[in-house]
Amino acid sequence: MGQGDVEHDLAPIGAVVNALRHDYPDVSHSSLRFLEREGLIVPTRTTGGHRLYATADIQRVRQIKDWQAQRLSIEEIRNRLAKLAAVSAPDVLADQFLEHALAGDLASARRTILTASDLGLSLDVIFGSVLRPALWELGKRWTNGAVSVAQEKEVSEVTRDLIAELGLRAAAPSGSATGGVVAACVAGERHELGLRMVSGLLRARGVSVHFLGADVDPVFLVDAVERRRPRAVLLSATSDEQLPAIQAAANALRKLQPMPQLLAGGQAIERQPDIVTGWGITPLLLNDVHQLDKLAISLLAADG
Repeated sequence: MGQGDVEHDLAPIGAVVNALRHDYPDVSHSSLRFLEREGLIVPTRTTGGHRLYATADIQRVRQIKDWQAQRLSIEEIRNRLAKLAAVSAPDVLADQFLEHALAGDLASARRTILTASDLGLSLDVIFGSVLRPALWELGKRWTNGAVSVAQEKEVSEVTRDLIAELGLRAAAPSGSATGGVVAACVAGERHELGLRMVSGLLRARGVSVHFLGADVDPVFLVDAVERRRPRAVLLSATSDEQLPAIQAAANALRKLQPMPQLLAGGQAIERQPDIVTGWGITPLLLNDVHQLDKLAISLLAADG
């Protein structure tokens, strides 16, 4: 990978400040440079000396700002970051969680995730890089017959409980009962854990989310949008067979005035984003922190 490819995946300091300032008003160019001087963050430097920040750097800044809000000293933050560095890598945590859960040791499965959260692993990482890959692996094993239906249901339930618990921990105060996002799995789609995670990440950013759950017929989706008047509607589909349902839901919503912004997520969209883009729908990726930040900022600005 060349320097140009690396820089394409990184954000300049101005973009980072803009992305974080809504949740952390005191974030500035100088505050990020201060954290760098203290050795708390280490951004990449271009050949011209410009700072570039990876997703992990931005998540680290979020964690530091949260700890500063708790009035922790720089030294205390440094110690906590050292403990966080000792936490297993996300892929290892995903494997540990899944193996404990499949063995029926649900207490250890929960402890694997909650301990990482207590030590400061961000909600973005836990949802996007731990629980989501674990669920994908679970689905593969179920398809191959290596996991029983009972095991799949048990793991899904403990995951659902963790998403709810961690989401409540991280939820920021949101606005009124209207605006924000209506989130729904399209008709026939019963896998809603990924959508729950995205909803939790948006709530953590202060966005009001009206979650409708699995298998939502366009009639009921339209009713919810008319009642809640959201700025955006987030649709979810896991299998490619559900893509026509995405289009059907979007067509039903286009009859409304004003029409909300349309977004879609899920494994089917991640495999074929160009299809929904061609329908005038924006693909939304669970682990794209920059995209979630930008969406939250735009929605909060509109509601404000």
